[in-house]
Amino acid sequence: MNENKELTEQQGANIANDLDTFGSIKGFENTCRMAKALASSTIVPKEYHDNIGNCLIALDVANRVGLSPIMVMQNLYVVNGRPAWGSQSISALINTSKKYAKPLQYKIDGSGDELSCYAYTFDHEENEIKGPVITIKMAKEEGWINKSGSKWKTMPEVMIRYRAASFFGRLHCSELLLGIYSADEAVELEPATVIEVTHEEVKQEIKENANQEIIDIQIEEVKEDDKEKSKNENPTVKQTVVKTEPF
Repeated sequence: MNENKELTEQQGANIANDLDTFGSIKGFENTCRMAKALASSTIVPKEYHDNIGNCLIALDVANRVGLSPIMVMQNLYVVNGRPAWGSQSISALINTSKKYAKPLQYKIDGSGDELSCYAYTFDHEENEIKGPVITIKMAKEEGWINKSGSKWKTMPEVMIRYRAASFFGRLHCSELLLGIYSADEAVELEPATVIEVTHEEVKQEIKENANQEIIDIQIEEVKEDDKEKSKNENPTVKQTVVKTEPF
């Protein structure tokens, strides 16, 4: 009996090693073959179709979190060049891990700007495990609500649950999320473009603009001079003609 158990465990370890993408050359080669097959499929998300590299990463993540590669592909997005979990998939990762005795639950209080929420569950010893409290006030102060395309204004109760699950996961289950943010957080964490303008640059721009205005004025003055010159020349020509007429 013990021999059969040891044999089963050894076979499982061998399979895991064969699929360890970056643990060995053999594991990498096996994963590359699977990635090539998945990339040729027409039912995988567009981020993975004809993209062996992205499929390779998805397979590695699937192996690490113990999920189906197809499930990972359906819930792992590319935001600003980085992988990001779909908002609803974080709670699924926590629930399917069996790390806790019960599925993730949510406690919501208040309404409007006073709306707050935290995620909680119970471990196998019936101890309550709580996540950080998320509030609408926090969402406003952090700028989550004002981001382009944000659903916080239209679906606050849904978004606050998603964010509570994300914070719970990073605090208590960081090994499951692998340091990957949710897609909404990845968009919100996109760095703003800051342009620094020095005093010298401002002075130079003012100087250049001032020079352009002076040049325009000079051009207008030249045109006025041409008109005066033309006016003065016409009588002279007329006078010359009079002098040449016979008596």
